[in-house]
Amino acid sequence: MVPRRAADIPWLILPDLLVAAIVLTAAAGGLRLSLDLPVGVLPLALLAYAAMAIMLWRLCGNRPLTPADRVTLGRGLLVMLLIGLLPAAGGLREEPVLPFALALTAVLLDGLDGFVARRLDCVTQAGARFDMELDAVLLLVLSVWIVQMGLAGPWVLGIGAWRYVFILAGRLRPELRRPLAPSQRRRVICGIQGVGLAFCLAPGVPMAWVPIVAAALLALLSYSFLVDAAASWQAGNR
Repeated sequence: MVPRRAADIPWLILPDLLVAAIVLTAAAGGLRLSLDLPVGVLPLALLAYAAMAIMLWRLCGNRPLTPADRVTLGRGLLVMLLIGLLPAAGGLREEPVLPFALALTAVLLDGLDGFVARRLDCVTQAGARFDMELDAVLLLVLSVWIVQMGLAGPWVLGIGAWRYVFILAGRLRPELRRPLAPSQRRRVICGIQGVGLAFCLAPGVPMAWVPIVAAALLALLSYSFLVDAAASWQAGNR
């Protein structure tokens, strides 16, 4: 009997997704019960996870996840927990250790998946795209947390919204849909955004500092996106 190729075997990705869903359910449910959080924490976390799982399945198809993909998926569970905990943001305002710990861990784990991919020679285009999309969602979620905690105004959401504004602009202007060349500037600024937003949530940080830090982050990210938009526009009009 001829062995079937991995690509011909359906749902090889399913075990990873099921294990991750079980871990997220246990974590979100345990936090809700132990901290007496709103009942919506678990359903919201699972709803966000379902959206992430669908995106991952569309990117990877039925192939099994690589070790690097599993690291990214684990980081994604932290982001889904942060989403699920948003209804409890008001109650956690005086005790911000939990959201800060989740945010900082998710930020610090960024880059580990890339290291694993290179170390184990399992770099894939789908894995890189999954990591990029998760980074974008994390910035948006951290921006929402800053607003929900009353640390800064709604303008902070511009940090998390920039990527999606850029995508929307690309639908209106084909020039902006051109693939961007790899950029160290882009990677560094993205990393700074995550660290900076996590810092804004840190316990003990004076509230007066948060708008200043967030404004600097927004200005830096706006500069990066405008540089990319200008480069795409010029390349598309040559």
